Amino acid sequence: MWKFSGTVEYICDSCGASDEIPIEDFSIECVGGDERQMGPENLFDVIYEFECSDCNAEISLSYQVSEYPAEILNFTLNNSTGAQTEGGPEFGYVREIYSARDLFDLHESIAELISALKSDNQLLSEITSRQFEEIVAEVFKSKGFEVDLTKKTRDGGKDIIAIHTDSLGIKNKYFIECKCYSESNKISVDVVRAIYGVKNTKGGPNKAIVVTTSTFTNDARKFVENEASSSWDLSLVDREQLFQWLNSYGS
Repeated sequence: MWKFSGTVEYICDSCGASDEIPIEDFSIECVGGDERQMGPENLFDVIYEFECSDCNAEISLSYQVSEYPAEILNFTLNNSTGAQTEGGPEFGYVREIYSARDLFDLHESIAELISALKSDNQLLSEITSRQFEEIVAEVFKSKGFEVDLTKKTRDGGKDIIAIHTDSLGIKNKYFIECKCYSESNKISVDVVRAIYGVKNTKGGPNKAIVVTTSTFTNDARKFVENEASSSWDLSLVDREQLFQWLNSYGS
């Protein structure tokens, strides 16, 4: 798929004033064409008419553009009057996305992947563990955190290190553990207890967070309520809250 793009620079014939006009400001009209060997040729009039801002001379930036064969710029005729020009209409190619599934399959960035998940929650079950970590890291980055996506280690407990500096210059450090599980596979208390242990090591963070595509067992939640030294130390983020994060991304 293509669209017209580019800019036209002009110098007024009457007074020498100069400026540039983006093609997106031009009037564009398909004026027909002929059937040829490799399919139809489409002819477009690309026109921008105005008065010079310095001398009020009439200027017409006018081009006829041929598309032939399909999606190929064949030739451009410059029919401009009242000014000398440089540049002209170009074909800018854009990718067509028809659905969240298309965006999910063809994503070129984590931001695009998040957009797909916002449009179709069921796609969450198809992401990889590393994609999940990158998604969570991107969400924190978008909220102003300094983010370090760590390499996999055996001890676990810190897939992501996120540091936030508040308006007073005080830094807070977070360890974020990402668990990409199926919706029916709940996070057990043993996993939560192990991550809490990492939080309490020397050089540990102010807070540990467990984020999952699933949810947590009752025992896991009771551990945070009853056994952690403070509920401020450890947060459990389940599938429902994760979608709240994703929906707020880019807001």
